[in-house]
Amino acid sequence: MSRALRQIVMMRATIMTNTFLYYLKRLWLIGKLVPDRVYGNPDFKIVLAVLFTIVGQVVSLTGKVLYVLVMVVLPTWMMKRVHVDAFDYMVQILFFLSCLMGPLQDSVVFQVTKEKFTCIRYMKMDAQKAVKAVLCYRYIPFALYFLIAVVGGSWFLGGSVWNGICLWLVIVMFRAAGEAFQVWYFDRTGIIFSRRYGWVWIVIGLSLVCAYSCWAVDPFVRAAWLFHPICLVLICGMGIVSIWYLVAGYQGYRQKLHRTMEEKWMLSSIMKQSGQESIEKEVGVRERDLKVNTSRMAGIKKLHGYAYFNALFFLRHERQIKRPMYYRLAVVGICFLGGVTLRIFSPEAAYLAGINLPEFLPLLVFIMYMMTVADKACKVMFYNCDKSMLRFGFYRNPKTLLSMFRIRLIQVAKYNMMIGAAICAAVVAFRMVCGIWEFDGNMALFCLAVLVLSVFFTVHHLFLYYVFQPYSEEMNVKNPFFWAFNMVIYAVCFFCYEIQTGGVFFTMGVLAVTTAYIIVALMLVYRFAPKMFRVK
Repeated sequence: MSRALRQIVMMRATIMTNTFLYYLKRLWLIGKLVPDRVYGNPDFKIVLAVLFTIVGQVVSLTGKVLYVLVMVVLPTWMMKRVHVDAFDYMVQILFFLSCLMGPLQDSVVFQVTKEKFTCIRYMKMDAQKAVKAVLCYRYIPFALYFLIAVVGGSWFLGGSVWNGICLWLVIVMFRAAGEAFQVWYFDRTGIIFSRRYGWVWIVIGLSLVCAYSCWAVDPFVRAAWLFHPICLVLICGMGIVSIWYLVAGYQGYRQKLHRTMEEKWMLSSIMKQSGQESIEKEVGVRERDLKVNTSRMAGIKKLHGYAYFNALFFLRHERQIKRPMYYRLAVVGICFLGGVTLRIFSPEAAYLAGINLPEFLPLLVFIMYMMTVADKACKVMFYNCDKSMLRFGFYRNPKTLLSMFRIRLIQVAKYNMMIGAAICAAVVAFRMVCGIWEFDGNMALFCLAVLVLSVFFTVHHLFLYYVFQPYSEEMNVKNPFFWAFNMVIYAVCFFCYEIQTGGVFFTMGVLAVTTAYIIVALMLVYRFAPKMFRVK
């Protein structure tokens, strides 16, 4: 088994290392410095494999801590009542989420991963040894990291270290019992319970309701009886028998496990299939989209070349691009009506809000990030146009690409600026309703900043699209650097959201940073888009 465990660990690390090197080589500037021979350098790849293994374990530990913090500690801190021990909330939540829901919604034995699929299907590894190796590889770190998270959460909520260890022991034993149940159920019926999504969603729904029912009533799963010596002995006995059954008692892995190793059950394949279906609904073209009335067609017939091409494209894809813009405009209108209602029922609060609205630009930065339609427009452009047109040589011509970029930038910027203008108009109108008629320099800078942010997020998404071109033909995001760059901008916007007040200096800073970013992004598009914009 130890040999099988080493092979699976090295297989996983190798897959991660090769994936990283593949995308690193495709990154402009840096990619040119990475030679092809790096794939054949065993010493360097071993260093990377060890590094990624360590990073993976750190991420796993962090995930367990965040799980306990977000799903248990934070809700408990928000809803605990004085006459109830806070630790009892933790016991009930983790009992239903980690003891019942967790083992039934997923199974390590039947989970199809790349390394497991490769070892069993292609390398013909003994299925019995492979299952034992995978169980050790997954559940030993799971148990260790959960021990740290649960004991820490117990200490934070007033429980003792011993209470935390007991709760951890219950979770581990139930997880083993759930895994054994899934193997037993498959052996008897030939059906994998965790793949029966109807039942799984029922289990998830009931578990969540029971776990957080302590919002309304006192916890009914308490440490006093769950940690009673008799109860603990029974639970440990159940867990030990389950572990024996998984590791030594069940002998059918060699005969039956290969039936479950289908590529369609690999997580990437499941996400690919579900993602394809959602993309079809989100950006796919319907027959009625192609039917444009004569009067609207007459308005674009005077155009020629790529201007006509793009005008026709945006005309036929209004449902996918303009409808989201209308939804956002409706949200702005509803917010304005909410402000008017506030003015009617609480004039003083409304006046105070109107006076301070220009100070809320930090919040507007994050809101504008969420309100932009440029990301959706890029998906529509690729899925319904570029992934087919890029197969033609004339379309990949640098002049053609940059001409298309300019036209699309202007068109998408119009949509985003309409949203920005609506926000500015709503703010000014609300201030007027509150009796604030002054349109001073601070207010002018606020409106200018909102409009510049509209252009900024348009340029940002089109810059990422043309320089990184992250989408495959199946609309999967293939470039991790695209995701990382986008997350950096998201984090910056969220940081702005956390800033309590704005002011003239913040507004001037936003204008300076966004203007500089726009200029640099446009320069990079003109420099690298002709080389990087292609179908992957």
